Formats: sequence, structure tokens, C-alpha cells
Amino acid sequence: MMVDRGWSWAVLVGAHVGVMLTNGYLTTLGVFYNEWKDYFDVNATAASWLISLPWLSACPISWLVGALATKIGVRQVSMIGAVVIALATTLGSLTTDIGQMYVCNAVAGIGAVAVVSPGAIIISQYFKKRYFLANGITILGLNTGQMVFPPLIRLLISAYGWRGAMFITGAFQFNAVAACALFRPFKTDFDIDKVQSPSRAGSVESHPLRDVVESEKEDNMSENALQEQDGGTRQKCWRFLEIFTNLQAVMILMTSCLQCVGLVMNITHLPARAREAGWSNTQGAMLVLAFGISSALTRSLHGWFVGRAYVDSFILQLTVLLCTTLTTFLNPVSDSYVFLVCYSVALGTFLGVSVPLLMANVKTVVSTPQVPTALSLMWATFYLGGIGSIVAGKIYDATGAYLVPFLAAGTLFLTAFLLFAVVTVRKNRQNAGLQRL
Repeated sequence: MMVDRGWSWAVLVGAHVGVMLTNGYLTTLGVFYNEWKDYFDVNATAASWLISLPWLSACPISWLVGALATKIGVRQVSMIGAVVIALATTLGSLTTDIGQMYVCNAVAGIGAVAVVSPGAIIISQYFKKRYFLANGITILGLNTGQMVFPPLIRLLISAYGWRGAMFITGAFQFNAVAACALFRPFKTDFDIDKVQSPSRAGSVESHPLRDVVESEKEDNMSENALQEQDGGTRQKCWRFLEIFTNLQAVMILMTSCLQCVGLVMNITHLPARAREAGWSNTQGAMLVLAFGISSALTRSLHGWFVGRAYVDSFILQLTVLLCTTLTTFLNPVSDSYVFLVCYSVALGTFLGVSVPLLMANVKTVVSTPQVPTALSLMWATFYLGGIGSIVAGKIYDATGAYLVPFLAAGTLFLTAFLLFAVVTVRKNRQNAGLQRL
């Protein structure tokens, strides 16, 4: 079990499956949207809260979960989170009013972040040279969930109703406990000293964590020395605040917020948009599946081109945002199912690149000590995007049509494009200045 190989790949499989069964499931809650709206007899805004609450409840506690994982243990926290989201989904199938469903979905979001955040921590420990590949495969769990859950949920709804579908899905999510059990933790400093002691020289050679620990110590030697001098806490607090003095990083975070809100407005209301156009709920669920498949393909491949410098990451990000904007503005053109499928595929193609690319780009504009904070804040913006479902629901209640929320999402993508264009221009000027020097 060394860095970038051995048990690292087992950990990566666990992280991927954990994301699929938690966040991957949450991104497909739109499949339940029409069922909940009809059963509880509520307006679009109230039904949209059911989709957004998991994300909004997860956003503010992401930092707390990270701290708990560090103190209690990555494996323990993630396994508890897996149990929480599975129980929340199962109990949601037994609810009798919308208030109870609100509580269950909010708790599901807390369980999801308790799986995803520790997974991100353990991946950063087990992978160094191949970190971005591993990070991309982990996030790919979102797309795996988008491919697995829509057809599965529609099949279960047809056979058992939405309650039976939720109950069986919750039982399926208990598999995340086994996935998180693969997160074999690192030893404490005390245990490491014992492993490296002369009296246990034989175990040093065969201990699976020795190379990982030595690599971690070398990478963090200067940081640990500074933390010992300041007590650690003051430095971490300063680093959290320091990133807000980095204008480019803040603008990228704002871009991510706008893009994620627009993304959620799109994906959670695709099934409702299809039904408004006269198509069945099953056909609406297939739009989410089409989005997930195309998104998975581009998310898997774009890193190869960027890593070999065939395309600049900032230019690619601008292109993705522009194409996403134009695609979303074209949503009202037709109610044809073929058109809606093509729309979902195009949207997934462009947005599949966006999440890992934004994380990679923000990493290039911050200093090394700011990287953990920057990536954590990026995850927070992804969860904050859950408010997009509520925004879309309110717009629908005000206008009576689902076309208007999609136009609003296009406006958000356009704003994100303009904001990131400013970041790109600033970065190019800085690079040109460095070249002249």
C-alpha cells in the first residue's frame, strides 16, 4: 500500500462508489419531483425544496465534517455518514406529509457530505503524482449515479410506487458503508515512531504505510514546523481568511457558484420540462441518464488533453461556459423529444468538463498553503448550487412555464462566462509580465 499504487486503488474505488451512492443519488432527485409534487399536492417551489434541502444542509457543515474526520477518523466518519444517508432515504419512504420529507432529505444531505469530504481527504493522502486523475475518477461517481439511478428509480416506481422506490434505494445505499470501510487510515505519529523503531526493523520493511508516511512528512515538513511554532490553530484560521484576499480565486469561486446554480436548475427540472412538453415521466428520467453518460465521457477524457498542453485550461473553461450558455438559451426552441435528448447530451458534454476543470484552475491561482482551503471552498460552492432548484421552482410558480427557469439558468451561465473571462485576461497579463521579466 504505497502512494499512487497498491491499496491506493482500493481506496479510490471506495471513494468513487461513495460519491455515486450519495451525491450521485442526490443529483437525480428530480426523477422523484413529479411524484412528490402530485402526492403532496404542493406547488413547484415547495416540491423544489425537497430537491435543494440535501445540498443546502450539506454546504455549511462541510468544514465541520472535515474537522471531525481529522479528529475521529476518516473511516469512522464516512461509514457513519453512509448509514445516515441510507436511513434517511429509507425513512423518507415512510413519510406521510411534506414536512417529514423535508427533514429526511435534509438529513440525507448531511450524511452525503459526511461520506464525500472524508473521501476527498483520504484520496489526497493516498495519491500524489496521480492526484488529479484520482480526483477526476472520484468525481466521476456523480455521473455513475446519474446513469444508474434514473432508470433504476423509474423501474422501481413503476413496480412499487415512489415509496417502494425510495425504500429499495435506501437499502442499496447501505453498500456505501462497505465502500467507506476501504478507507484504511494512516497511523498516528506515535504509531509511526514505533513502526520505525530499531527494535521493529523487520516490520518497517513490510509495513504498508511506511512509504506513504515518509512522503507525507517530506511534503509537509516546513508546514508542520510553522504549525508547531504558532500552535497550528492561528495559522489555519489565517489561511482560511487569506484566500479571500486573492481576487482571482474569489472570482473563480463566484464563477463556480453561478455555474452550479445554473446546473442544478437544469438537471433537476429536465424531467418536469419533458412532462410539460407532453412526454412521460420515464422519458423525462432518460434525459437525466443522457446527461450523465455524456458528462461521464467528457469528464474522463478532457484531462488527457489539458495534461499534455494541447489546450490551455483557462481557454477550455471559457469555451465550456460559452457553449453551456448557448445550449441553455436554445432550450425553448422545440418540445421534440429528440431535441430534448440532444439538449441533454450537449449540456452534459460541456458541464462534464466544468467541475474538475474549475478545481484545477483555482489551484493554479493560489499559493500552495491556500490549496486545501481553495478546494474545500470549491466543494462548498457545489453544494450551494442546490439552491438552483428552489429558484427554478419560484420562477415556475410565477410564470407557469418551465421554459423560463431554463432561460434564467442561461443568464447565470452567461454571467459566469463573463466573470471567468476577466480572470483569464488578468492571468494572461500576469503571465506576459513574468515573461518580460
